[in-house]
Amino acid sequence: MFRPKPLLLILIFLLFIISCDGLKIPKNVFDPSERAKYERSFSGADSLMTQWKKDFSAAAASQLKIKDGASLLVNTGNSKSVALGYSIELKKGDLLVIETEMADANKKIFIDLLNQSSGSEIMKTDLIKNSSFSKQIQEDGWCKLVIQPEIGFAGLFKIKIYTQPSLQFPVAGKGNKNVQSFWGASRDGGGRSHEGVDIFAPKGTPVVAVANGYITRTGNQGLGGKQVWLRDDEVGNSHYYAHLDSVLTEGGRKVKTGDTLGLVGNTGNAAGGATHLHFGIYSTGGAVDPYPFIRERSVPKFISQSTSEQFSGKNLKSGSNLRSGSGTEYEVLSTASSKVQVTVIAAHGNWSHVKTDDGREGFVKGTQIEK
Repeated sequence: MFRPKPLLLILIFLLFIISCDGLKIPKNVFDPSERAKYERSFSGADSLMTQWKKDFSAAAASQLKIKDGASLLVNTGNSKSVALGYSIELKKGDLLVIETEMADANKKIFIDLLNQSSGSEIMKTDLIKNSSFSKQIQEDGWCKLVIQPEIGFAGLFKIKIYTQPSLQFPVAGKGNKNVQSFWGASRDGGGRSHEGVDIFAPKGTPVVAVANGYITRTGNQGLGGKQVWLRDDEVGNSHYYAHLDSVLTEGGRKVKTGDTLGLVGNTGNAAGGATHLHFGIYSTGGAVDPYPFIRERSVPKFISQSTSEQFSGKNLKSGSNLRSGSGTEYEVLSTASSKVQVTVIAAHGNWSHVKTDDGREGFVKGTQIEK
């Protein structure tokens, strides 16, 4: 006798529910994002969740901008919901890092990263965990970053937004100053362009694995001379090391970040010239600029708590310009024709991110706000 399998019964049941009028599965029931999980588990008033969603949509549509290395002090005040939306320009290979400092580390802060041109999500909504969040960027362009605390979050918290290299520097003991030939530079009298960067170092300096992965091949041929190819485990890019004096690994070997793969030399078409490593990266679309992947950069400090004085103001002076960013070089979004009440959402140095009572947002100089 035929007996339906349990999985078949479940599928039939789901199809029945979907087909019945008035019985519909919520559209985010299978969405694994942290935002969707939070929305499903929220037990407070529906009005609070409705406002929380509206605040997210407004932040996603914001015209405000920040630069790499921004450090802000955010004021949620006594409001039950607040969201910050900023455009930030990022490069493929950047590691976007967001860090927070707040009194209660158990409070949830949600992070969304959206494609600026299409508005589509670059990743599922995530949370800042253990006061930090990071994401490797997969394409060049402007991204919309939305930062939203959970409903009921009240008070101040510090946040800094910056990038770091997503890969280890490929030549041991060297750094940015040793990169002296960059992506796109002319080669062979303009017959081709440079598909990588050249890192100059003494002969015999170790070159190292920039990521965990495995060696796909090694060799001594063509323009690159003695060379190593490393496929990384994280993204699947191929990393090319050329002009080596010697190769100290072999095809098929698993390696960890920092393992020595060879020594700097001048083999191949670099023969007779200054010793250096040619380093390139190849993704599914071909060669990409490797410099954002390895460029070392400083980490900003958290903003001073004394800036909290900027939150005491409640009125924006007549004639004040609301700009898209924290500086006079940014576009003027609107101008206060008369004194207007504002809420100071965040302090960014001597500038403040404010929202007027009629819903306009922008950055203004702190001196333009008064009690």
